[in-house]
Amino acid sequence: MLNVIVTETKDIEPVVYDWGAVKWVANNDVAPGCEQSFGLVNILPGKTNPEHWHTAAEELVYMLQGTCEIRTGDTKLTLSPGQTLFIPSGVNHELTNNGWEPVVYVCSFSASSRGTLFEDPSGPGAKPVAGGRADW
Repeated sequence: MLNVIVTETKDIEPVVYDWGAVKWVANNDVAPGCEQSFGLVNILPGKTNPEHWHTAAEELVYMLQGTCEIRTGDTKLTLSPGQTLFIPSGVNHELTNNGWEPVVYVCSFSASSRGTLFEDPSGPGAKPVAGGRADW
């Protein structure tokens, strides 16, 4: 028999950072046996999810609201609602909300544990300030 798990976004505790928050609605912690991870991300106006990369997973970002600037190395691009960004494993990136409204997107990873590393692990935005476990 196939076991399925339904999660309710409203029941998931957000992982809060100084730049915004993430609700991990699917990964091995909330759905035992899940080999992927899926989250709902909110970046506050004027804030940046600092430079980081994922050693264990590819990432897909699908924009729902707002406009987000993505920096990878010397390359900058802008994502708007309806656009999808593919970030290969190991590629440094940071996401900045230069707009007036919160940026909202979903992120999907090819592994439950993403192996996230930060360029400055003790810098602003690298560690949660409240809420659930980061599970990087």
